[in-house]
Formats: sequence, C-alpha cells, structure tokens
Amino acid sequence: MFPALRPILNKGGAGRYISREESVERLRPVAERHLDLLQTYQAALARMADGPAKERVEAMMPYLRTETAKISETILSLGGAPPTGAGREAFAVVEGSDRNRVQGLLDAENDFGGMLREEVDAVHHQERTRAILGHNAEASTSRIDLLRGVAADLPR
Repeated sequence: MFPALRPILNKGGAGRYISREESVERLRPVAERHLDLLQTYQAALARMADGPAKERVEAMMPYLRTETAKISETILSLGGAPPTGAGREAFAVVEGSDRNRVQGLLDAENDFGGMLREEVDAVHHQERTRAILGHNAEASTSRIDLLRGVAADLPR
C-alpha cells in the first residue's frame, strides 16, 4: 500500500491485511534481528569500561528486552513459534575503545531501525502488529539519538 493512502484506507479496516501465517513468516526475521541486536548490546556492555557511558547504554536494555519480548509474544499470539536465539552463530564484537563499541551499536541500531520502518511501510500487517512494529521503530530512533549523545561525550 502506498504510505500516502494509509490514513484513508486504514479507517474502518479498509484494505487487505496479510494473513496470520504471512505475519508470522514476516515477523520471524524481525524477531531474529531483535535477538541479534540484543546480543550486540550485551557484548558491547560486557567490554565497556565502568562509567557514565556504560550506565547510559545499560539504561536502554530493559526497554530493548521488552520490545524483543513483544515481537515474540505477537508471533505466539498469531499461532507461530518465535525464534529463541538458540543455535545462532557467535556474535562479532567490536574491538577497540568504548567509542568504537558505541559506534558499532549505532551502526547496528541504524540497520535495525531501517529494517523496522521498511516493514511497517511495505506490508499491511494487522493493526496491532503494525502498532507494535511502529512503536519499536520509534524506540530504535530514540536509542539512535541516545547513542549519538553517548558517542559525542566519549573521548576521541
């Protein structure tokens, strides 16, 4: 659906929604990317020096975990089985300074946020699913802003 038509066609549920099975099929890769992003944050935090930068990144983790769980819960509610993260390949860790690690998080978050926004715009998910994806896309944008602030405060 064209994004410009969405406000008109979505009133009253007009338009064709994808099926539950199609939603599960499309949400599984989103959930896997969520799990990857969560592991990226955890790996970066494990190697960051204690201090204000680490505390600011740690403060984002509960929200990121909640968003990851919400996608998994949505897959379950649609009758699918969400990915667990078991059997995933070992995760590449950004080496170097804390600034490099935060930049790595910023890159991962930019990729993830772009994928979420594309999913919201390109597919006519059920309203509840679209609302969750939209919320997670906004949260990703907020994390990007916070990470930029953290990176700006770290020494070069």
